[in-house]
Amino acid sequence: MFGFFTPGEAWVSFKIGGLKVTLTRQGILGAALFVMRVTASVSFVVLLSITTKHFELLRVLRMFKMPSVFVMIFGMCYRYIFLLVEIVENTYLAIKSRVGTSVHYQKGQHLTAWNIAHLWLRSYQMNDDVYKAMRSRGYQGEVLVMNEFRTRLRDWLWLCFVFLLSMLVMVFNFHAKI
Repeated sequence: MFGFFTPGEAWVSFKIGGLKVTLTRQGILGAALFVMRVTASVSFVVLLSITTKHFELLRVLRMFKMPSVFVMIFGMCYRYIFLLVEIVENTYLAIKSRVGTSVHYQKGQHLTAWNIAHLWLRSYQMNDDVYKAMRSRGYQGEVLVMNEFRTRLRDWLWLCFVFLLSMLVMVFNFHAKI
């Protein structure tokens, strides 16, 4: 947006502590385009995660030949983040109910350090328990799925629509630059 980064047609100029700052039209348009692209990308990721079941996303990643270790770690991280947050919330509630709100900061630091260490030990133990449970159920490195993913007509129609829309945007963008 600023003239010393993006030279161009001056749009607004002002002084800040003796330094002249100029906003250029090209810089503002570039910044707006960047913000719109980030917003669109994040919106599509959120839309995909809201409208698609988690295990289907993982299955599609495997269809695109992502390594099974990556897909398995991603799936487990997704599940256990919620479990970890729940454990932290319960720990915080337990501390708050036992100690109250007025605690000397050294006592609070001691409690926090102890709870972090205890949480580490619990997560390490849970890791071992989950691995043993997986091995006892026949896990040998590849995740088995109960039902296969099938593409339907609406999936192909949606793919064609997105492809055509992408092509139209690229053509429009190309002609706008000329």
